Amino acid sequence: MSKYDKHFSMEAKMNKMIGESRKPLKSHKYTEQKLTAIQLLEEMTLEEKINYISGVNNFCIRAIERLGIPAIWTSDTTSGVRGWKIDGTFFPAAVAMAASFDRELIHDCAKAIAEECRSIGISVLLGPGVNIARIPVCGRNFEYMGEDPYLAGEMAASYIKGAQEGGVVTTVKHFACNNSDYNRHKENAIVDERTLREIYLPAFEKAVKEAGTLGLMTSYNQINGAYASQNSHLLNDILWNEWQYEGFVISDWTSLYDTVAPMKHGVDLEMPGPMWFSEKRIKRALRNCEITEADIDKKVLHMLKVWEKAGILNRPVVSEKKRIGTKDHRKQALQMAREAITLLKNDSGLLPLNKSKIKRIAILGYDSEHIPTGGGGSAFVRKDTVPRSLKEELASRIPDAVIDVLGWHWNKSKKNLNLVKSADVVIYCTGYDHIFESETYDRPYELLDGEPEGIKLAKTLNDNTVVILHSGGDCETATWIDFVDSVIFAYYLGDEGAEAITDVLLGKVNPSGHLPFTIAHNVDDYATMKNIPADYWHINEKRRGNPGQGNPNIGTISNVEYKEGLLVGYRWFDSNDITVDFPFGHGLSYTSFAYENLSIEKKNGLIYVSFKLRNTGKRKGAEVTQVYVHDLQPNVFKAAQALAGFQRVELSPKEERDITIVLDCRAFCHFDENSSSWVQDRSLYEIRVGSSSRDIRLKDSFKYEG
Repeated sequence: MSKYDKHFSMEAKMNKMIGESRKPLKSHKYTEQKLTAIQLLEEMTLEEKINYISGVNNFCIRAIERLGIPAIWTSDTTSGVRGWKIDGTFFPAAVAMAASFDRELIHDCAKAIAEECRSIGISVLLGPGVNIARIPVCGRNFEYMGEDPYLAGEMAASYIKGAQEGGVVTTVKHFACNNSDYNRHKENAIVDERTLREIYLPAFEKAVKEAGTLGLMTSYNQINGAYASQNSHLLNDILWNEWQYEGFVISDWTSLYDTVAPMKHGVDLEMPGPMWFSEKRIKRALRNCEITEADIDKKVLHMLKVWEKAGILNRPVVSEKKRIGTKDHRKQALQMAREAITLLKNDSGLLPLNKSKIKRIAILGYDSEHIPTGGGGSAFVRKDTVPRSLKEELASRIPDAVIDVLGWHWNKSKKNLNLVKSADVVIYCTGYDHIFESETYDRPYELLDGEPEGIKLAKTLNDNTVVILHSGGDCETATWIDFVDSVIFAYYLGDEGAEAITDVLLGKVNPSGHLPFTIAHNVDDYATMKNIPADYWHINEKRRGNPGQGNPNIGTISNVEYKEGLLVGYRWFDSNDITVDFPFGHGLSYTSFAYENLSIEKKNGLIYVSFKLRNTGKRKGAEVTQVYVHDLQPNVFKAAQALAGFQRVELSPKEERDITIVLDCRAFCHFDENSSSWVQDRSLYEIRVGSSSRDIRLKDSFKYEG
């Protein structure tokens, strides 16, 4: 184990605790359940009901054999089935899925993941994650879907629909404001109601109301002084009463901190096992009249009704269709990886590479030997098989080329300097991996030791240098970005990453991904970074140790004030006209697109934004068209603009198409704290259409009357 593995060993310990060698379940004999959920509840003893609201065996909801209720297994999986000894498909990370802006493909990938779950007996999928990328260094940003609530909601809704069509229950997470993994047990997010409703809850709301998720997972942290697992405002007032939620609520693992409060207005199911929901503690609370049996019944009924709706009680535990790691699934994972890859720069037109002119390639950087497949923690899929490397993929496409992989800290050697200088192309693979970017801690903002200097030296030695950046979100680019002409953002692309990257490098695939977050010029430019724990900086500057998730029984609560309010991500940068290296929604192509003929029409309470999109280049390609709304006469404070719609469009050379993007009334509303309701803002708006938040091609004013 290297010193870096030791420094960030919490991820390895977590995997060991969870277990990565569980064998696929065998199907069991079952009898079609004749009793309804309500009837099953009536047949259960008090002890059975108490035991039913906590897990068993780390990832299981216990069986009640005498009533024909099977054991129901859950699994960490947003990118693929985790923790089971199978040769499954490792899909791109959620942030990469979001970069595709492709609702249909995300739906299909999630359905494929569900099929793999069902093939080994998993009925509950612990995801997707929809927390907003409030700070760029959050260790789990790669598990989430970017900095914009509309984008995150749309992507999550597609994922949930696909997964639940595939036969598994989704548990959208982490409800709510889990925007940092540093000391997560001891953080208290102080956030005003309007910001909560407009930034941090919309993706959850869409998951519940539109996608119909049957499960929801609470977060570790407190929100305005109450832990998420017992937060009455979030769970009772908003989720159950206002949103009329019809699913069940599961705790994140070891995220309960009391018995009575969660029993009265908290989660339905404590995982991974009975700690605060132990039989002893619950019976004591019953004797003390702190809770009632009806409180227990409500939780059990929520769960049983979900199993009933999902058909879990009337099917074999293991699906008869064995679809694990199939060619179709791997093809879908490859397509998602291709669509996610984002071309940040191509100033000199070096890309795509002309392989007929390439005789020697030098591959450098921290990620040069193995393409990182994913971030660490609950979303990392460990497999016995090793995915193909970038060298192997390039060698298969350019068999006569000599390929030198020089690795990290390559520039201490005269021989290496000469190899870089003499190469026809230099590919600098940098960024992070599942060690440096993981659950239970936040990561450094800067690239790893020596990488910025290495990039600049490589470009000095060889003009034909391409940088491939692996990260789950924004990271430092300011010190080196102006030195290189060609930069690809490759996120974490799963098992098919090397093939997808090679496809883009050689022009087999035209890149079409767009950033689901902003890449700032400096980390200090983030308003959100001005209010994080002071010792975060010390630990990450020194690159020492790992504070982990904090001990819930030790230390004091740290208040994290969301002082920036609504101005998160591009909303902050655009409202304050702050220079960024790459804006939200940015993504280049090997072709070009023209936008023409904007028209805006209101019909049946919806706003129809129509325009013509034309491929003006010589290659087939896909563009992500984006619609932003700017209030010209705001009656309340608003960000300069907000994403309100998008559509991914693929066009052949010279092809043109009429595009219509429909906006609903939420795009013209704000949440009013006094009335606790959404209020339509009748005003004069500017509708902006473009290729990123700062590449607006068309705009026109529009009077919204409600």
